[in-house]
Amino acid sequence: MKTLQQFKKELITERPQLEEMIASDLAELRLSEQLRKIRKDAGLTQQAVAERMHVTRAYVAQLEGKPQNITLATLLKYGRAVGARLKVEV
Repeated sequence: MKTLQQFKKELITERPQLEEMIASDLAELRLSEQLRKIRKDAGLTQQAVAERMHVTRAYVAQLEGKPQNITLATLLKYGRAVGARLKVEV
């Protein structure tokens, strides 16, 4: 029986673009977790953040759930709404 690592290595060998897709999905997951944590640490609800950003609560939920194609401007706006300074590393 193959281990998960062996299976992953086989898949990536067969489909090289898969590794990039996995890395991208993991980065999105980390981002959404960090956004939620920052908001909760600030003691804010999604509704409060939405009002400060002038967007809907559903939009904030989307950012914290599965942010797709999120822009730096949106991240900065979110950061201001929760009173956080954002650090971007490349």
